[in-house]
Amino acid sequence: MDDKKPYISVIMAARNDNYQGDALIRLQMVITSLICQAKKYNLRAELIMIDWNPPPEKPLLKDVLCLPADLGPLVIRFIVVPPAIHKIYRSSKKMNVIFLAAMNVGIRRAKGEFLWPTNCDLLFSDELIQFLASEKMQKDCFYRVFRHSVNENILELKDGSPEQWINYCKKNIVFIHPKSTVPLPGLEKYPVLQTATGGDFIVFSREKWLEMNGYVQLNNLGGFTDWMLCYICYLAGLKEEVLPGTMRVYHIDHARHTKQRVEFSKGVINTLRYKIFPKMDDKNKIKISIRAINNFKNKVSDFFYNIFYSLFGKLIRKYGPPGTWDRNLRYLYWEFYKILLDMLEGKRPYAYNDENWGMPKENFEEFIIYSKK
Repeated sequence: MDDKKPYISVIMAARNDNYQGDALIRLQMVITSLICQAKKYNLRAELIMIDWNPPPEKPLLKDVLCLPADLGPLVIRFIVVPPAIHKIYRSSKKMNVIFLAAMNVGIRRAKGEFLWPTNCDLLFSDELIQFLASEKMQKDCFYRVFRHSVNENILELKDGSPEQWINYCKKNIVFIHPKSTVPLPGLEKYPVLQTATGGDFIVFSREKWLEMNGYVQLNNLGGFTDWMLCYICYLAGLKEEVLPGTMRVYHIDHARHTKQRVEFSKGVINTLRYKIFPKMDDKNKIKISIRAINNFKNKVSDFFYNIFYSLFGKLIRKYGPPGTWDRNLRYLYWEFYKILLDMLEGKRPYAYNDENWGMPKENFEEFIIYSKK
């Protein structure tokens, strides 16, 4: 397949620093599973691994991951972005990987008809891979699936088979991202898009990714870019297609979040189901009411943050320590929201980045691996 154009490019970013203690285990499982599924369903794909800011004292990702001689129709491309590039970003001392910049490096160099930037701690249902292999996606659509988080105990099966991992995922779901049913505040006149399902699967044509200039790189964190991207797709004339429920991305959860989120979710769900919903004629009213209260709270707090950063924002950006500006998520929410509204109202183009997005002039070191036949 090295001389043929892939149908889909899967783009991930990582580095060999064992982030959160088990990053390499997760990544190895993801790649092993994807290889097996690509062979099983004849998925014409390339996997682009952005090895961002590799630690100089450790081997590159290509040298620590175990890859079989037979990759089937899959091609794996390792693109190395050196520390010198990483250091140009304000938060380089706080963050080891600037994920949006890494995704844009991959998007700019991808060869597939469709592009799928995603995370490296996900497993994919057979139904999803089978759909991709059928090559039925339309270039006037962008495709979404709902993220299903699974218990991190799946890592104990690291020596098992991909079939075991997928079966475990089906039986050990701890959280499912919710379906959006009401519009975001201020966007009532626009379609309700699935902005709450996570950004692990937003797939559309390479041509549209290039037209949009990739992910919006407003800051180094990447917060809010997923829902913003959904509306940019809408502005670019794409129709949202949510794939059936059996087509899933399984996120391998992290221990410090799992228990708290599961218990909180159970409490909220049980309260709504048994105490509030039975007393209401229209269950949708409670959703609208909660959303209205939350929006009011956010508007009040954002109002004061807006005043503060209008007065002192330039000083903080210029003289503050790296990462200070980026870590203020409330202001970033307001900033993203204002830019999105300007895009929707035609006050600015939806292609936010300049022509240098994805660093097209940089000749990054690349290693291409394909089946040895």
